[in-house]
Amino acid sequence: MNKERKTSSKTLTKENRRIIMKIEQYLESRYINDIAGEEILSDIVGMALECQERGDSFAEMIGTDHEAFCKELVKNSPKQYMHERILHVLHWLLLFATFLLPGLFIIEMIFPTYSPGDILGIVYTVRFSYILKYYILMFVLVVGWFFVRMYNYKPTKYVFGTYFTILMLFFLFTDAVLKFIIGNMIVNINIIFWTVTLAVLFIICYLVRRVIAMTIAYKKDKSSN
Repeated sequence: MNKERKTSSKTLTKENRRIIMKIEQYLESRYINDIAGEEILSDIVGMALECQERGDSFAEMIGTDHEAFCKELVKNSPKQYMHERILHVLHWLLLFATFLLPGLFIIEMIFPTYSPGDILGIVYTVRFSYILKYYILMFVLVVGWFFVRMYNYKPTKYVFGTYFTILMLFFLFTDAVLKFIIGNMIVNINIIFWTVTLAVLFIICYLVRRVIAMTIAYKKDKSSN
């Protein structure tokens, strides 16, 4: 269904794609069941295509208040259970974590004088506080982005301004706080082992999340018939 929707979306106008992208962000930020959310978005893409074929405005058809339209969609849509929500956030955290350490490793290779670490083959030797700092920033980045998407129909400059300010505060003060708490503890990390392990965990998390979403959606469909 996702593949078909993405294929259909390519034929939409830029404005209609922007509207649907915001609707998708709104649904995700309200933790709608994944399968139900995909069905809703497929229906909306179909509506937009029909409007285009008739030469009508999709934006006008769903009403001038797009946030109110989204609220109506959410009102009667099945929500994710708590363990689904945890897996939803964990899915993104694992995705970022999979690439974060290799990214720091590559930066160390390119700019060895500007990084506190050392490289010996595929082993990255660095202060634990340095690694932890970027994982905390990653957590703030991912979780903060969920909150940003919740307010995507609010004034953008205030939402992003708050998000950027919080991110910068963590960036400026996290390192000093971690150095004070942890000190100069050194860790040796095998980059290949780290990347493969997290990639496997990411795939497992994604598959478990999909299975749970499909099971819940199936049960709801069965109970409604």
